[in-house]
Amino acid sequence: MGGGPRSDERNDQQTRLWLQATVEDFEQVDFEAPIADCVDADYHELNNRFREAAKVREKEGEEHPASRVFAMLSAITSFYFKPEDRNAPYGPIMAMGDQRSPIPEDFRGGPVAALAYAASRTRNPLLRARLADVCWLLERRRHELGRIAVRAYAEVVEGLASGVYKDRQDRGDPLLGLAARDMLQRAVQMGRPLGWESEEVVSAKALVPYIWARAIQGKNPVPVLWFCGMDFSFGISGSAIVAAAIEAYLRSDLPEPSSHMIIELWRLASKAYHDAKDEEGRFRCQTEAAEALVAEAQRHSSAMLASHWLSEAIAEYHGIPGKRERRAELRSQLIEIQGGIREEMSSYSHSTDLSDLAAELEKELEQIEDLLDLLFVFADLGRSPAPEKLESEAIGSIKAHPFSSIFGASHHDSEGKVIHKSDGANLGDGDSKDAIRSTIAEHERMRRAIHVMGLVEVARHEINRRFYLGEDTFQALFRHTPFVPTDVLMTYSRGFARFFSGDFISAVYILVPMLENSLRHTLKLHGFDTVTFDDATQTQEDKTISALFDNMRPELDKVFGAAITTDIHNVFLAKPGPSLRHVVAHGLLSDAGCHGPDAVYACWLIFRLCCIPLFSKEGAVEVPS
Repeated sequence: MGGGPRSDERNDQQTRLWLQATVEDFEQVDFEAPIADCVDADYHELNNRFREAAKVREKEGEEHPASRVFAMLSAITSFYFKPEDRNAPYGPIMAMGDQRSPIPEDFRGGPVAALAYAASRTRNPLLRARLADVCWLLERRRHELGRIAVRAYAEVVEGLASGVYKDRQDRGDPLLGLAARDMLQRAVQMGRPLGWESEEVVSAKALVPYIWARAIQGKNPVPVLWFCGMDFSFGISGSAIVAAAIEAYLRSDLPEPSSHMIIELWRLASKAYHDAKDEEGRFRCQTEAAEALVAEAQRHSSAMLASHWLSEAIAEYHGIPGKRERRAELRSQLIEIQGGIREEMSSYSHSTDLSDLAAELEKELEQIEDLLDLLFVFADLGRSPAPEKLESEAIGSIKAHPFSSIFGASHHDSEGKVIHKSDGANLGDGDSKDAIRSTIAEHERMRRAIHVMGLVEVARHEINRRFYLGEDTFQALFRHTPFVPTDVLMTYSRGFARFFSGDFISAVYILVPMLENSLRHTLKLHGFDTVTFDDATQTQEDKTISALFDNMRPELDKVFGAAITTDIHNVFLAKPGPSLRHVVAHGLLSDAGCHGPDAVYACWLIFRLCCIPLFSKEGAVEVPS
């Protein structure tokens, strides 16, 4: 893995090389030779070919133009493509600590001229789209290159439709795959600043309704949701047209559907009708979405999962005229089902021998081929220690090493401010609560560091090496877990996509604030009241995570188990400790801190909490791999 460009002596030769190609170098090299026969609409394939070409030229040294050209093209085609992110559509394919693979910002200045030259001369539309897009992204005044990129993206999509290019996944209809979706989304997204009615943008927009019209002829709801959602988001065909097409599709003779996709399609149709000011259509589709959620609840024998989907159905019915009796009926069903939840939650604990797992982890992961199995192994890499064990080990440590705790301690932040003080213990005394808490915090800090470096990072890199984990992966996984409220599913999915890609800064600042909401949501599913009422002002407010742990600790212990709630408290709230909830909420966590073991462990722990309810339902869950 190459690091980002730096101006100091730590730059290695390869890092310097992929920024050194000039226009003159491109003029001297047949830079398309490695991809001359490439028909894959896949940047991974381009990257592999340019990387191999660069390796062949390595022995000739950096003085040879081809070495510099192929190294630069390899770097450009290595970006992690995320067209859903309007402001940052490209990221590093790999990041570890302060090292990462190339990103567009590395090519600011001189390299842009070389990229622009190559973009204007390449015959391969896939390469042309990437080169022109990056140039326009870095220098927005280059409108012509932006339009070249839009046209090139559309040309690739048209090539998928005609069979000139093939999809990496080898789908029956490559036009309905991820490659077409991502490239078309980026092309249309670029259209706003480049000119919504320009020739190139109009051509790209015309492909969207063409593709969803093709998708609704089949039985797979996924591409229907993708491309109808794209049409609605960008306002291409008109909301009423999109809504009517989706409703007609859903009322056709579909096979046994992937229910969550059907639910999302009904919701999309409802939104589109609402945007078209057709309230009758809106409520009609919203009702269908609610009943689809009820049907999903009835499919599950698990009280936890059934109550989750019933809660979603009740919420979906909110605001629909004439549905009060139906909501009351569903609430009665929900209360009845919730009676079996606590017993189910107690069965989700999994014992793991960490010492054996650490030694066998790489070997075990190599033997697992299925992505879902790998994700469940990742979630089950460790178990939160019991609070009784933490306390007994702390007391034993204090008695065995009395001088380590005889003095009080001051705990400082990165700026030297005292944020917590702990009293010391008497010589060999294991009864000082402050000393015990301080010792537990130290032991837990070391445990988390060992767990992250010995297990979590090993597994994360192995999974990331073998599979592309996009936001849709986690949307498919976590729409089945009651720990993730449906209205924040995309937020969670983005956070975990960032986490697995190594972007810990984004992951921490997305996921840590979400924990509080999920704890409240899970408690409510168990029938607990998480709302406070102010008698003086007669207003209601949701309890914060601190209030939950202060006032509802027994309820949390019943739902999650004392070990997990103690782990959550030690990581997110306790002082001494990382107190991540506080430092993230107030912007006090440094960039380096986001890459530290405590922050990575926090993201892993949230991932585990999301997955625990799914362990017993593995056969009913599918994720795109």
